[in-house]
Amino acid sequence: MSDTRDQLKIIAVERIQKDNLAASSFREMGKAAGIKSSSVHYHFKSRDALLLELVKDFRSGFFDALQRRTGDISSPRQRLQHLFMMYADYYQGHELTLALAYQASYQELTEECRQAIAEFHDELQQWVLDSLQPARFLPISKESLALVVSSSLQGALMMDRGQESAVHLDAVQEWLASLSSL
Repeated sequence: MSDTRDQLKIIAVERIQKDNLAASSFREMGKAAGIKSSSVHYHFKSRDALLLELVKDFRSGFFDALQRRTGDISSPRQRLQHLFMMYADYYQGHELTLALAYQASYQELTEECRQAIAEFHDELQQWVLDSLQPARFLPISKESLALVVSSSLQGALMMDRGQESAVHLDAVQEWLASLSSL
C-alpha cells in the first residue's frame, strides 16, 4: 500500500471518529493531506469503497488489540475490564469507535457498510458471551448480558463524547465490578 493511501486512511479515520462521516469527503481529505481531491480518487474508487475498507480494517484491528490484551486471561471480570479500558481509551482520545461513528450516520451508509457494522456488533457480542462462559449465577441469561454489556459500553461512550468527565463510562465500570459472580 502506498504511503499516500495509508495517510489518507488515517486522515479519514481520525476525522470520522472525531467529527462524523461527512468529514471524510475526498475534498476535505485531500486538503488535509495537501493533495487535490482528484488524487484521492486515484487511491479509492469511491467514498463508499473507502468507508467499507475502513470499517473492515477497524474490525480487524479492534479484535486483534482485544486478543492481545486478553489472550491469556480466563477471568470474565478481567476480560470485561480490558474491553472497558479499550472504550475508555477512545474516550480519552475524544473519539468514538469507528463502528459507533458509522452507526450514528447509518442512513448515509451503503448496505455493504451496514452489513460490516452489523458483523462488528455481532462479533463484539459473541466475544462478550464467550468471556462470560465461566461465570455462574448471573442475574440474566449470558446472551442477554452480552447484549447489555456491549450496548452499555457503546452507549456510554456516545453519551460521554465531548463531556469533561466520563460519568456514563464510569457507571458502566462500576456496574461491571458489581457483578459478583464474574
